This record gives sequence, C-alpha cells and structure tokens, in this order.
Amino acid sequence: MPLVTIYTSSGEEVNALKDILPKLREFIAKKLTCGERILKSKEISINVLVPSARLSIADVEVKIMAYSYPERVEKQDEICLAVKNFILSQRPSLGSVFVWLQLSELGHSLDE
Repeated sequence: MPLVTIYTSSGEEVNALKDILPKLREFIAKKLTCGERILKSKEISINVLVPSARLSIADVEVKIMAYSYPERVEKQDEICLAVKNFILSQRPSLGSVFVWLQLSELGHSLDE
C-alpha cells in the first residue's frame, strides 16, 4: 500500500496536479509492480499538500513510501526518474520536479 505525498507551493500547482492524479496513481502502480506483487491503482494513496512554510529544492516534490522489494531497490532511481518525467509530460508548467522513493519495511492496518 504505497503512500505518495506531493508537496507544492501554491493552490495553482495543486489545481494543475488534480486532473492528473488518477493517471499518476495508475503509472505509479505499474512502476512499483514487481514479481508476484501486482499493484492496482486503488492501492496507491496520494496526498497533495501546500506547507505553510517551505524551503524546497524543487517547485514540486514527491515522496513515495513503499515496501522494499529487491526489484524496487534495483530500479529505485529509474522509478524516481520515470515518475518525474511522467508528471512533467502531463504538466510541463509545473517547473522543477524532484522525486524520492523511500523503501522500507512497512506495516498497515488492512486485513489481507
């Protein structure tokens, strides 16, 4: 159950992102799918935030938190670059985009 948090600096950027969130969700699900773990888009949670104070390195910053499968570790930089390029291809007006992929052991509250 990956969690994606997108940090922006304005409501205009939030509005620019709203329309692409379903496509972004689908894209991230495909990029994080590995081996027998096939992610569905509904398993990706995305939040877009405008912090009240911010010293950022990009206009839009994306943090993806997901379980650490070996295949994801091997492709972590490729995944980050692909997500960045996808966002910019959909909304070039956003300016600079930086993506982090935080892979770790995760627990969750769902019964499976």
